[in-house]
Amino acid sequence: RDALSKQPSFNDPIVHRSSADAAREYRSSSEFCGACHDVRLFGTDAIGVRERGEHFKRLRNAYSEWRAWADGEERAGKKAATCQGCHMSLYPGSCEPGAAVSKSGSQNDDCPSGTHFVARVPGEMSKDANQPIFSHYFTSVDFPLAPAFPEKFIDDLALDASGTPLGMRARQRMLLKSAFEFSIAEATRSGGKIEIPIHVENIGAGHRVPAGFSQEREIWVELEVTDARGGLVYEVGKIASAKDDLGDKIFSRVNTSDAARDFLGRPLGVFGADVIDGPDAPAWSPNPNAGGSLFVGRGLVNFQNGFLRCVRCVGEIDVFGKCNATGDQARTRAGKFDDGAYDVDTGECRSNLSGGNEFFETYFPVGSLDAERGLLKAPDAIIDTRSAPPNVALTYRYVLDSSGHPPPYDVHAKLHFRAFPPYLIRAFADYEKEQAAQGKRPNGPQVTLSMLDRLEILDLADVRTRIE
Repeated sequence: RDALSKQPSFNDPIVHRSSADAAREYRSSSEFCGACHDVRLFGTDAIGVRERGEHFKRLRNAYSEWRAWADGEERAGKKAATCQGCHMSLYPGSCEPGAAVSKSGSQNDDCPSGTHFVARVPGEMSKDANQPIFSHYFTSVDFPLAPAFPEKFIDDLALDASGTPLGMRARQRMLLKSAFEFSIAEATRSGGKIEIPIHVENIGAGHRVPAGFSQEREIWVELEVTDARGGLVYEVGKIASAKDDLGDKIFSRVNTSDAARDFLGRPLGVFGADVIDGPDAPAWSPNPNAGGSLFVGRGLVNFQNGFLRCVRCVGEIDVFGKCNATGDQARTRAGKFDDGAYDVDTGECRSNLSGGNEFFETYFPVGSLDAERGLLKAPDAIIDTRSAPPNVALTYRYVLDSSGHPPPYDVHAKLHFRAFPPYLIRAFADYEKEQAAQGKRPNGPQVTLSMLDRLEILDLADVRTRIE
């Protein structure tokens, strides 16, 4: 008590006492980071319990993904980079004085004028008196959307003594642009068909990308194919601004009111959405939700993970065990389903469907089946397989109809990143506005539509080819 009552000084034996060797070693380990960067939800994942025997839901999985990758690296005789080696070092690069000799890659764009980007390996540190200096920027892939967070912390163009940008946006871009290898493999034409293989590989992260809360972060492919006259043959993944939702789905209605309740007083329909297929609805075989590395078809490629809900079919079940809509049920994606019986403890999904068809994807971390039906609750299972695993080459082979379009065909593909989907901001803002109107938010809404102004689309890669 006497020691705590004193003002700290540089000679204070408690405040400045040297850490034990074991404590320093633990702080330098990925296990230290894993204490927070694996996040589990209460309740049993209906898929995870069958596949891994786990009685929890893997909402955030970065450490476990890193552990699996690191174990593989060690089996191959390689030293795996730690979390600190990537997020508390000079990796992926610094800005050095002078113009670049050759501009290979867009990472140079994020260094201020008069400097150029120099790549750094994971774990490379700046030094003072021959001692490594750990960066405490903890560079990641997003930054606060709240207007109260000063813009100067996001856009500061100055460099620190090691050549690291002070602004969060430049560091974010450097990290993301180092994550992927992106290319168009050999595209072919046969008769009235063209095939365009898009190659994506996570080469820069020891965990899946997107990581963290990967049900929010979007990484997607934009593809445009034009013919000899400049006519559009096919496009997907294109949006007018960062405030627009992706085109794989359309939210025709989102309910943020908790007025509708069941006979037990439980809210119905809150954060539920009436969703219909958009022009970019994915049609890939096999389904990327199940993992895999080669997919054939068309539609949006989005590495964003997702949420699943246990359902039962109220339409017609075909011989393949799939649910088909009847009558007005086809109006929305959820119209042919009703909530199935999910056991929060065992993870059992009691449904009249099977083979994976008993799960329906929803788009809110807590919500209902649609805008009118279903209880407000957490998901019954979580998709954590659509994100890109480390060092696995993924190929999405587009098979397109080119009839009536004269060759040659110009193909332009981009890889984009966005930290947060606009539909979530809109829904949260509407909900908090309603709660404030009822006096349940005495200080007013904390999420507002002004946050949309801070959303931006980051171009990670840009490639072109021609099909003769």
